[in-house]
Amino acid sequence: MVKKDLKSNRIKFIVHGFFFSSAIHVAEPSTLLPLMIKFFTANNILIGLFSSLVRGGAVLMQLYMAYFAQAYKKVMRPLRILFFFRFISWFCIGLSIYFLGNKNPSLTLWFVGIGLFLFSFCAGFGTVLFHELLGKIFTNKYRGVTWAYRQFFMGVGGLLSAIFTAYLFHRFEKPLSFALAFLISGTFMAIGYIFLGTVREESKSNITKKESHFLKFFKNSFIILLEDKRLSLQIIICLLSFGYLLVLPFIVNFTKLNISFSGLALGSAVPFLMGSIIGSFLWIRLSGKGNDKLIIQISFIYIILSLLIAIFATKIYLFVFIFLLAGAASDGFRLSFKNLVLSIAPEAKRPVYFAVQNNITSLGMFFSIPGGWFLNYYSINSLIFISLIFLLAGFILSFKLQNS
Repeated sequence: MVKKDLKSNRIKFIVHGFFFSSAIHVAEPSTLLPLMIKFFTANNILIGLFSSLVRGGAVLMQLYMAYFAQAYKKVMRPLRILFFFRFISWFCIGLSIYFLGNKNPSLTLWFVGIGLFLFSFCAGFGTVLFHELLGKIFTNKYRGVTWAYRQFFMGVGGLLSAIFTAYLFHRFEKPLSFALAFLISGTFMAIGYIFLGTVREESKSNITKKESHFLKFFKNSFIILLEDKRLSLQIIICLLSFGYLLVLPFIVNFTKLNISFSGLALGSAVPFLMGSIIGSFLWIRLSGKGNDKLIIQISFIYIILSLLIAIFATKIYLFVFIFLLAGAASDGFRLSFKNLVLSIAPEAKRPVYFAVQNNITSLGMFFSIPGGWFLNYYSINSLIFISLIFLLAGFILSFKLQNS
């Protein structure tokens, strides 16, 4: 049997995070992707939709995957298959922009949307298996610290990626620069998947025999939701924490700063990722002490301050500070909520707990769609105000959380 908390597995998780982040941050959905999509369309709803596709995953697919995963002794084999299809989806986005970008912008948008959907669809299956693997091979505190280290190196990879992408935007004409960003990043994605595909996994003995059909499993899953008050509370707070996605993807396109396209890319993506890196130092310390509740509360404070600054941001240093705080908050939320749900879940039901929380809270990742609709009729400051109401409600409720 493979022991838990192997250093080699920690290293592979971290290396995968670095290369995967280097790849996916060429289309960071709050900064770089909205700039790309605006080249093809000025429709705010479409910009919000494309930003949501990268984040959201196929929501119901996560619960469907958990239906099978609860009976899996090992999850690495199906994960490797999903890695392959995610890579193909991402790489084909670059090919479609390369061959169609100048000839047919509308058709290009269709192919980019399909590629992002398939990439996200595979994630809907893969995220349950990925976090089941994470829960199996690490203990709670070791997992929290591992995830914080992973997020630090994801921030470094994303930062390098953002700088490189801004260089491509400056060096090559649009949309060729967009195509090159996806094609080159696909190679980095493949490297990350190779590393994660070699993680040593123990065979799980405490499994649950899956129900006779999915509808019965679906019903049982939400009985868990109703009976476990800790899970219900975490889900409500996590959903409210996504309130910032109502407005953040649009700030970069509504800025009044008179700077170039590549300057906007650097001024938003780089601070966002720097915030992730800097925040990781604090998250590593707090997570190592099992204090995920405090991470959530600090993250709420950071993102609330970020949006308050956005109301008055007419200088470049304020614009930078918005994304610096948002980057730290985003990673703080991601680490703490995932670690909390893996901590409270019984071993046999771990995939189910994760899928139930992720299915419901993934709806928050689509908040940028109604945000885009709202901006077609009202001001961005009005949308910031609505976003702040969500975040303040989440912050107040977070005091009822319990640490793992």
